[in-house]
Amino acid sequence: MELLMPGLGLIFWMTVSFGFVLLILKKYAWKPILNVLNQREKKLAKAFSDAKRIEYEMSQLAVLKTDKVAEAEKLYEEITEKAHAEGERIIESAKEKAREEARIISEKTDEMINKYKKEAMMEIRSQLSALSLDIAEKVLNEEFSDRERNTRYIHKLLEEVAAN
Repeated sequence: MELLMPGLGLIFWMTVSFGFVLLILKKYAWKPILNVLNQREKKLAKAFSDAKRIEYEMSQLAVLKTDKVAEAEKLYEEITEKAHAEGERIIESAKEKAREEARIISEKTDEMINKYKKEAMMEIRSQLSALSLDIAEKVLNEEFSDRERNTRYIHKLLEEVAAN
């Protein structure tokens, strides 16, 4: 029964020792424990607010990322369009330059053909005049008395010229 009904002395000494332990704990351990708990609470509150701030910043970065991606795609499209337009312009310029060069070459070719044609005509005229002089010389060397013979001779010479 002593467990259920402790003696008055035991209760007194238990209360005194409990009070003594309580005073020692209050003086030496209670403040450091409360300080650690307060610091822990502050750290948790700061970590929670940091987490909320980081979550907000991450959402802002996600929005910024989608904006930048859209901007990059738009810039890519603009650059691609400019490149295509520049390519078309360069091709058109090259075609125009080629047409102009072909026209110049054609004109030079026509000039050369005309020049060679004139030279050939001059050569033919020169040869024709030389041939005419040869024929005239041969005709003059022949006798002038026989007209029929002279005519046959001229025809013969003309046939020789036509054969050459």
